[in-house]
Amino acid sequence: MVQFDSNSNSATTIHHSKPADTFQLMLSESIHRFFTEYRSGSTDFSHFTSIFSRLLQNLPDPPLEFVWFYSAVTFHSTNKFNSPNPVSSSKDLFQLLVSCSTSCNAGKRISVLAPVIYDLYPLVFDRKELKREVESLLDGIMSYISICCGMEDDGNDHLSSRFGDLLRVWMVDRVGMEGEKRDDLKVFFPLVSEESRKVIRGGCRVRYLAGVVMCQAFLLRLCLKFGYGIPKLELENDLHDCAVQMITGFRSFHFLDIFLRMLLEPVLPVTSPLSCGDSTRQLLGLKS
Repeated sequence: MVQFDSNSNSATTIHHSKPADTFQLMLSESIHRFFTEYRSGSTDFSHFTSIFSRLLQNLPDPPLEFVWFYSAVTFHSTNKFNSPNPVSSSKDLFQLLVSCSTSCNAGKRISVLAPVIYDLYPLVFDRKELKREVESLLDGIMSYISICCGMEDDGNDHLSSRFGDLLRVWMVDRVGMEGEKRDDLKVFFPLVSEESRKVIRGGCRVRYLAGVVMCQAFLLRLCLKFGYGIPKLELENDLHDCAVQMITGFRSFHFLDIFLRMLLEPVLPVTSPLSCGDSTRQLLGLKS
């Protein structure tokens, strides 16, 4: 087991014949303790960040879940970096996730970006005045993903059983209505199909999750093309050029598989928040 000393920023780990199991136990206990402290009103999670920072530095290819937990508690500890501008906060989160995953393989580097896409989603549809800033940040994210897609990827871990708990760590400050039963996967991954969420729920591999992240980023970027009052023909050409550029840059089987399967469904996930389903189908030459 892992023991925390409340008077220091250290943890005492009892050695186990399988170090990976010890790390997972440490993560599980840390998540449980984080929820307990958060509910009690604590805002200082430096004891977690200190421990997991050392782990990330010492592990050559740290598990995605470790990167997420460290990033999440850092994000919550700084109150989203005390930024009055939510886009600046999202940009800081993007930079944090990138810096924490520099020693990870390509698929993992893309997968760890899921929280920043989740963070940007409400800004795209609810904060029209921030549209240009969000667009600029998303362009940077897309460029980074394209760079990662050009790297060799020799890892494809399974997501651990703690994945669902980590989603709740990220969403701990976004509480639903009292008594409301929340589908955490649907809230965290709103721009992919239920089929994709079922794959994640069943325990997918990191590369599949990377495809999900790419698909969400792709659709979010296309949705930003709407609302500028551009003539329909010009908008269709702009959407087509943007889509082709992103698809060419991604070069990912999982992304294409997830996206094309989604297009075969009766309703696109973006249809409800933004009526762009037909245009997206048309630019790819598919029937509605």
